Amino acid sequence: MGGVKDLEADALSGEALLHFQRLLRRRDYAGARAYAEGFPEGERERLLRGLSLLEEDPEALEDPLFAAEKEVVLGVKAVREGRRKEALERFQKALELDPLHHRALTNLGTLHLEAGKLEEALALYQKALRLSPEDPLLHENLAALYKRKGDLDKMVAHMKRAARLRMAPPPSLDPLTGKPRRRLPMPLWAWLLLLALLAYLFLHKP
Repeated sequence: MGGVKDLEADALSGEALLHFQRLLRRRDYAGARAYAEGFPEGERERLLRGLSLLEEDPEALEDPLFAAEKEVVLGVKAVREGRRKEALERFQKALELDPLHHRALTNLGTLHLEAGKLEEALALYQKALRLSPEDPLLHENLAALYKRKGDLDKMVAHMKRAARLRMAPPPSLDPLTGKPRRRLPMPLWAWLLLLALLAYLFLHKP
């Protein structure tokens, strides 16, 4: 009987670590930190240390659990410092380590968009969208892409989706499936605010 219990504990631990990685992909470090508190002491210290290094000194982080997120963090830093080639390589490496890392796909798509490679960017954004349809930044990027392609209907659709997601609370992920839990319908006041925001954007565009 002890062996069966050990196997069950291992399975639960594995699911818990997968959920922890989903929180990393969303860059929900606060949620990941809170979730880590439920782990046994040794594992908890490992996870909390990794999160601290991600924010304070990602280059010193060697834990393989954080490898993909580390590459994304350093890739974003490289973009901010104008090192586009390094950023491209880091986002690609992140995807080799974790093909489900939707922020790596989004960031890679944005580099292609900035380089004028619209079809390559669109393919990457669409992959990211399948993995994380609730990411407002991704919808904003798609709106920018469709604006450059001249598809104003799709541009407006993604602008509306991004605005709605920005006003909504972040999705709560189911630890077992990794999918967002069902949300309550958007209240009327929020719809009115969204319409006012869109009207302002269109009336005041340059």
